[in-house]
Amino acid sequence: MEDISGRVDILRDPNTGAIVSVDSDGHRAAVEASKIRRQAKEQLYNNSKDINSIREDLTELKTLVKALLTKTENNG
Repeated sequence: MEDISGRVDILRDPNTGAIVSVDSDGHRAAVEASKIRRQAKEQLYNNSKDINSIREDLTELKTLVKALLTKTENNG
């Protein structure tokens, strides 16, 4: 591997010319950030599902209350 001027986090492979990261702390941080983003996305998805379920339940309750009130008014 060959040094790249002014950089300590990357090296150049002399056989392929590819630039290779040797920054293990940076890699670890990127993996952790990716994990946190994925968990946040999953949490948002789950929260949205819960909210939609609550919304459906509330709509059903409102319908039942209205039906009960109408029945009570008609029998009163």
